[in-house]
Amino acid sequence: MKHLRTAVLALMLAGSPAVFATPVMEMHAEDLLVMAADFRKELNLNANQQTLWQQTESRTRTLLRERQSRREKMQAASRAALDGKEVELRELVGGLDAETAATAAEEKQLREWWLVVNDALNETQRRQVAVFLAEQLQRMPGREGGERPLRGSNEGHEGKGRGKGGMGGPGGQGGMGRGG
Repeated sequence: MKHLRTAVLALMLAGSPAVFATPVMEMHAEDLLVMAADFRKELNLNANQQTLWQQTESRTRTLLRERQSRREKMQAASRAALDGKEVELRELVGGLDAETAATAAEEKQLREWWLVVNDALNETQRRQVAVFLAEQLQRMPGREGGERPLRGSNEGHEGKGRGKGGMGGPGGQGGMGRGG
């Protein structure tokens, strides 16, 4: 469960083996979106590309805000249930499964949106995207077995699988195609 890497979706068409030097699953949409504004300037987009990029970026931000809100609600509901006198952990699994499925569907949608942007780029711009993504992958620290929480979220910091806040489920991450 992790990540749009604003342009990561374009990664799928980059085709460069060097792009996969660091686990792509560690890239986060939230992180790449922050870098997207500066990178967009480097691409020298034409008016149509600029419009498409802005629309896609806006849809991406909306999706990520909605995901964060949904996860905060799920977190609060889980905490309330766990604070109850007669908690049944199996009842919480349905929410985790639903979040995992929703995240997988969102990640697929994000990739499609950004692949449409990539399709609108010329060959030079596509190469710039591939180089940008390769650089980002090289900078990403390898995280063996650990998952990073979504920016601004306390999820994932409370002992995954050990009490309140971390049942090993979605825990605030969004993923580049990793089922949740």
